[in-house]
Amino acid sequence: MALPHLIKYVYTNGTDEVIRRGKKIHAIGYVELIDYDELVDAVVFRVKDDSYSTYYKVNIQKFKDPRTLSVRCTCPYNLGDICRHEAASLIQLQEMLDKNMLQAEEVEYDQRHTVVKMKFIDLKTLRLLCSPETYAEAEKYLRTQRADIEYAQDEVVKATVYLDGKPIKVVLRKNEERNFDTSADYEDRQHPLSLPKVIVFLQLLNAYGPHYFDTIRNWDKEKNKLLEAYGYSLSDNLEGKFEFTYKDGKPFLRVLDPSIKRVSPQNTGMRSRPEPQPVAAAPTPVETDTMEAAGAAASAQRLGIVFNFNEEAYPGFILDAVSGEVNEEGNAFTGKVEKLDLAKFINLELYNEQDRQLISALRKMQPAEVNKYLNRNSPFSGIWENIIQNEGDELPEETRALIVEYLHPKLKKLFGEIAANPFVFFLNYKKHFKTENLQVAGIVPDFITPLFRVSPGKNNYEVECRVRLNGQPVDITENRINSNLLFFYNDNLFLWDKTEEVNLVSQFAGKGKITISKADWPEQLRKFILPLTKEYQVEIDPALISEIKDGDPEKRVVLQEKGDYLVFQPLFAYKGFETKPGGKDELIIPDGDKVLIVRRDKAKEQQFISKLEALHSNFIRPEGGQQLALKGNDVLKNNWFFLFVDAMKEMKVPVYGFDALKNFRFNTAKPQTKIHISSNTDWFDARVDIVFGDQKVTIADVKKALANRQQFVQLNDGTLGILPEEWIKKYSLLFRVGEGKQNQLRLSKYHMSVIDELYDNRNEEELVLRLEEKYEQLKNFKKIKEIPVPKHLEHVLRPYQEHGYHWLHYLQEIGWGGILADDMGLGKTVQALSYLHYYKSIHGKLQALVVCPTTLMFNWENEIRKFTPELTYYIHHGGDRGRSKEQLEKAEVVITTYGTLRSDINLLVEIAFDYVILDESQAIKNPSSKVTKAACLLNAKNRICLSGTPLQNNTFDIFAQMNFLNPGMLGSIEFFRQEFAIPIDKFGEADRKDHLRKLLYPFILRRTKEQVAQDLPEKIETILYCEMEDEQRSIYDAYRNDFRDKILGTIESQGIQKSQLTILQGLMKLRQICDSPAILNETDKYPNHSIKLEELGREITENISNHKALVFSQFLGMLALIKEKLRSLDVDFEYFDGSTTAVERERAIQRFQNDENCRVFLISLKAGGVGLNLTAADYVYIVDPWWNPAVEQQAIDRTHRIGQTKNIFAYRMICKDTIEDKILQLQEKKRLLAKDLITDDEGFVKSLSREDVEYLFS
Repeated sequence: MALPHLIKYVYTNGTDEVIRRGKKIHAIGYVELIDYDELVDAVVFRVKDDSYSTYYKVNIQKFKDPRTLSVRCTCPYNLGDICRHEAASLIQLQEMLDKNMLQAEEVEYDQRHTVVKMKFIDLKTLRLLCSPETYAEAEKYLRTQRADIEYAQDEVVKATVYLDGKPIKVVLRKNEERNFDTSADYEDRQHPLSLPKVIVFLQLLNAYGPHYFDTIRNWDKEKNKLLEAYGYSLSDNLEGKFEFTYKDGKPFLRVLDPSIKRVSPQNTGMRSRPEPQPVAAAPTPVETDTMEAAGAAASAQRLGIVFNFNEEAYPGFILDAVSGEVNEEGNAFTGKVEKLDLAKFINLELYNEQDRQLISALRKMQPAEVNKYLNRNSPFSGIWENIIQNEGDELPEETRALIVEYLHPKLKKLFGEIAANPFVFFLNYKKHFKTENLQVAGIVPDFITPLFRVSPGKNNYEVECRVRLNGQPVDITENRINSNLLFFYNDNLFLWDKTEEVNLVSQFAGKGKITISKADWPEQLRKFILPLTKEYQVEIDPALISEIKDGDPEKRVVLQEKGDYLVFQPLFAYKGFETKPGGKDELIIPDGDKVLIVRRDKAKEQQFISKLEALHSNFIRPEGGQQLALKGNDVLKNNWFFLFVDAMKEMKVPVYGFDALKNFRFNTAKPQTKIHISSNTDWFDARVDIVFGDQKVTIADVKKALANRQQFVQLNDGTLGILPEEWIKKYSLLFRVGEGKQNQLRLSKYHMSVIDELYDNRNEEELVLRLEEKYEQLKNFKKIKEIPVPKHLEHVLRPYQEHGYHWLHYLQEIGWGGILADDMGLGKTVQALSYLHYYKSIHGKLQALVVCPTTLMFNWENEIRKFTPELTYYIHHGGDRGRSKEQLEKAEVVITTYGTLRSDINLLVEIAFDYVILDESQAIKNPSSKVTKAACLLNAKNRICLSGTPLQNNTFDIFAQMNFLNPGMLGSIEFFRQEFAIPIDKFGEADRKDHLRKLLYPFILRRTKEQVAQDLPEKIETILYCEMEDEQRSIYDAYRNDFRDKILGTIESQGIQKSQLTILQGLMKLRQICDSPAILNETDKYPNHSIKLEELGREITENISNHKALVFSQFLGMLALIKEKLRSLDVDFEYFDGSTTAVERERAIQRFQNDENCRVFLISLKAGGVGLNLTAADYVYIVDPWWNPAVEQQAIDRTHRIGQTKNIFAYRMICKDTIEDKILQLQEKKRLLAKDLITDDEGFVKSLSREDVEYLFS
């Protein structure tokens, strides 16, 4: 019984030194597993070197199959087939497999050979390696009987155990790893040790103790091993050459003759660093003959290879080496040629690197090395059967197979290296090893495969074996040598492609054909001929073919588990004969005594595989691409398993293997979820129905699954119902906070997760059908239809705004939502209002909802008054807002904020809107936020988003906005993340970006300032209204009331002229509070409540994109707060005020003008009045506007100067219903006065009447 193929690989490819050091590394514990992939049978080990403090990674691929095993180490030394780190890793891997630590497969033991890893007879280990019943039975046996010990020497014990009167042979022996090889003809596949083996071990332990095998150890094997390194053995005369010394009973070799050298250096054939080599001299090579070449001058020493066919023993040849000097052309020997003794030392310095490698390769193929391999892989050779050949004996089949297994891969490598070598010869059978008998052999590096022909005879059937050489079929009997390992024809040597082909061809040795009787034909047809047709070219006599026809495959899929993966195996059946993908184009199927040839329809097969693979983007193809595999997590996500089942049902493809699954035993029905929520005074009632097919699930089941962090529930029929990941994310909060067990949940009024449940109550299948209809309309679309602009807006709308107006109509016609994504300041609001006006005129009514940030509510109000005064509007905001549906339905345009939308979703969802417009729609970029879900719940015929920056940080920002506008257009969240967001943002994949751009192009209209510059005035000034929050408002109201009473009292007693200082002081305080109460110069400091600060941060980070902005404030305290805000937002800026030196001021200006990263310049209003040229900016923010517009105009003109090529957008930030708002109203009344007379604050105060003061402080 051969060793495990991993250990065999070590012994086959490693030198003795590599094997020794590999075992040492493993024994020390320097091998650590760091990765294991069950799907592709791959492991990665981290290995520490035994000589240096260096770590290397060893990758072992496809370790279960000896034919595909691949080993690679990261160490830099590549002198041989395997290094010591690889050897140690393979030994470690085999040990882990033996212990079933990788759970790679169910381990079954063959009692003919099991390895027991113990260094001595250890009672504890014996108990572990057998069943308790076996151990008890062995003890019972030894109380009355004994095993017959027939042989006990050289660390081998042979015994006979009689069980039920039947003799059972047992062999125990120590192997090279100092563990035990054990053998017995007894059945026990569950344990390494069977009953007869345990009986013998216990008997030896009781009689002689645990170290009995050390007492029968023969050191001659160890001595021969030491001598072998120098080309000697104990049978040679060692006097004066070597002597043995002993330490702790173990022999060590001393070399007495300094001329004796190792056969090969210690580091040959292994990857390691150079180490000191022993000094010795070379023995004289054996001279065989001389080849004379007149006039030829010696130029170099070359190695010749001789295929010697004089060998009687299997495989019928041996490889010898000759050496000599060659001519100038380097293609023939000249002068003396010698035969080399490969078992002795050879001076490698005489040869080039290629020949040195050949000497190493030839040594590995010598008979001694073959015998060593046989002994290692047949540990009981010479005990029960004669596995090593004696003269005249026929080798057992197992031994032949081992020889082929050892030599074939080495010959394949050798053929590749010597194909163009002119020094390859052959020596014919029964020819003496002389120069004149050596003939040049051709080496053909193209490996051959057998061909077969099946034909009927009179009383039997014949199977002939041939081989195609140079395009011509040649009989297998034409092989001129007595070897099935090589094929020798016309002085050319050919080698079979695969090891198994050598064993196959051997069945045809002699006659070149085999004969099958008619009685055996049906069985041989099924067991031998048909498997042959799958792998090789088989010509079948027409008399044996009943029919040739084209086949139509019956498709099926078989599921199987492999670690964390679910494997999908496509199968195709033709006339009941099943085949996997790939393989030959024709199938041969039994048809009585004849065969039916079916041509496979591989196009249909590939079409099905492609459809199957398209069901998930994370499918991988292990095992050469004949299977598809998916990680368990991917199977669970997003209802994918049900998508697969439904797809197979739709294609009418049966799926098998469900019953054999352990970790993936899922119910194939989709979970149907219905949640009905009703509200009461202080709570919500939620009725929840979850059904998997005909299996109902209770709330208690779901709560239990969520508590255990499971993605499935146990159903009554024993299957598992999948709770998709998205389902869990959306519903887990509902089940955790709600109280209930069967199908009723009660939630507190504070549990706003009702939004989540409402959001998830959509019918996604209907949405998909609608999308398909929209795509059909889109295909037929050629040009945007132009509609008339409202009369009163004909001279107001700029050309690009008219185009946006037409685009909004186009979206309404085809039923799509879209994003108007013009740059900030280009009039998105007026475009939307213009189309709402048109919609009302066409349909006779309008019910629209505008959702915007709090600071923009009053901008919408002002724009409606200015551009579409015919539209009625209602601002739904504030603590005193109404909760009446009727009140909202009265207004044609309802204006609200995102916060109010989230709070009042239950009210707003009941209204059927013609339009919902989200201004600054990046507010819903997070698809899991409550405000996003609330927006998606709104019932609207048409949906529009307005945003200058729909994508701020990454691609994923666009998903939630598009999902609001056109649900399902971009797929699920996970689909969009995997298909677009990650490839674009993480890996920069241009094709994915282009694909997404094409998908979004019809639904986003974006114009930049630069694109429409010709349609814009040079300077656009806008009021940016801000709504104070409660904390800031309460402080403002307190100060206003205090100053109002004080000022009016002073005016009453002293007159308005003497009250000007108090008025000015009051105005200043209230203006500061509008900025932030924190900048008040008071003993008790106020916290920083500033709506302007928040709005300014939002404007800079969200709206102005990569443009530059100037920010002016009259108050240094406010500028300090803005600096802190910008730092917290990671916005680069420059700053100066009146105290900044001229040098520092110039540096700041130059950096702002020239550094692209510096986006904001903070300037005090007075310091920025004169002498500045800041043309890099095209946005200006006046944080605290004041009475005199001239001062502000000077600030705006800092950027609007000669050299400015961009259009300027200036924004005055005004707090609604404050001193700033009221001053704005007074400006309209006193515009001429302000322009002509008022130039400073005192002038402004002097112009105020008592009525003005009462108005300002009201």
